[in-house]
Amino acid sequence: CGIHTRTTSAGAPHGGSLVDLIVKDASQAQALVSSCVKTIDLNERQACDVFCLVNGAFSPLTGFMDENQYNAVVSTMRLPEKQLFGLPVTLDMKDVSGL
Repeated sequence: CGIHTRTTSAGAPHGGSLVDLIVKDASQAQALVSSCVKTIDLNERQACDVFCLVNGAFSPLTGFMDENQYNAVVSTMRLPEKQLFGLPVTLDMKDVSGL
């Protein structure tokens, strides 16, 4: 029924700090684009995961999970640092040769 579940202010970000990976400086963004040697096409879900990572929706993650983080989340539903995180966030790709 929603009783006692509403809040009047935003709570603290998961993990204590909001991860913001957006490059705001135009010259720095252009330098990053220029330094790319390969691009990949993403499906809708992968693009959504990138969007969530960049905008802090998956805080405290600063990128896709590594093997240690993945294994911890799959087995305990927590990151290695013990924050609750019930969803593995990975970039699944059929072929990684040449990357």
